[in-house]
Amino acid sequence: MLKVGVIGIGTVAKVHINAIKDSEYAELVAICDINNAKMEQLYVPSKYTDIDEMLKSEKLDVVHICLPHYLHVPVVKKIAKSGINVFEEKPAGINLAEVKELFDLESIYGIKFGVCFQNRLNNTSIQLKEIIKSNRYGNVLGTKGIVTWKRKMNYFNEASWRGTINEAGGGVMLNQSIHTIDLLNYLVDDISAVFAKTANLTLPDVEIEDSVMASMDYKNIKNANAIFFATIGYCEDSSVNIEVVCQKAKFKIEDNTLYKIESGNKEIVCQNILNNDVKQYYGSAHQMAIEGFYKAIINNTQDYINIKEAVKSIAIIDVINKFSIENKKVTVLE
Repeated sequence: MLKVGVIGIGTVAKVHINAIKDSEYAELVAICDINNAKMEQLYVPSKYTDIDEMLKSEKLDVVHICLPHYLHVPVVKKIAKSGINVFEEKPAGINLAEVKELFDLESIYGIKFGVCFQNRLNNTSIQLKEIIKSNRYGNVLGTKGIVTWKRKMNYFNEASWRGTINEAGGGVMLNQSIHTIDLLNYLVDDISAVFAKTANLTLPDVEIEDSVMASMDYKNIKNANAIFFATIGYCEDSSVNIEVVCQKAKFKIEDNTLYKIESGNKEIVCQNILNNDVKQYYGSAHQMAIEGFYKAIINNTQDYINIKEAVKSIAIIDVINKFSIENKKVTVLE
């Protein structure tokens, strides 16, 4: 059994903790947070308010990072230097330059370093990727991703870091819609160039963007682009909408369901397994992502989402943040 610790006991940490406790490969032996009150309700053998103390006192095989964005990279480095495998909640870091500092941690310290892009493991994502790869409905003509969620000032007042560039790194892209950007890239083809605009449509008093719109080119698909729109200025958290148009049919992921629309007929291809114990927009694949990472450690395989995969969405977001004020298309660099 792998001995596991979790650092940062915020909202998403509870999803990780439940997955660890349900795992047949691991046991949760320690948690760490500067706020004792957050740890009081959790039954875990050891609780710490200092990371160094936890690392010194426990013999850990894996540490999950569930901290505010700006702490991800320094803490990942600290854990890696201790020779411990790391499983990091998104994002990998707050910008591309910072994330590049993590590229060689696996080879230098002999560890495995996984990043949580669990939506790649949803039934809908797996099926759609296989359909696109098969080419049985023809070439991809275009894609779109739409995220319309609700975040008011109280969300930022609850945790002030969420609204700052230095600590959050960004807003609706890096926080609420990074999984959608990742899927637009992962399901179809690498995104190579972006023309985008960011704005503060409803939250003028925060530094980070609350809305973004973009047209993105694919590297290997001529005359096909991805249209992306995201905002946290809506009245509710609507279902994310991902659509892929092929020559012979259209496919849509919405409400945890993959639909095929062909010759005017709409049918269900598959649905995601739902976990009613977590927020629906988290999805249900954290368990699969975490179990997969554990199995990769035990079997010494590369079958997990590593930093070289996780950096792709960061590179896209980084370009949008840097060049949204310029009226031109910009190449995505990794």
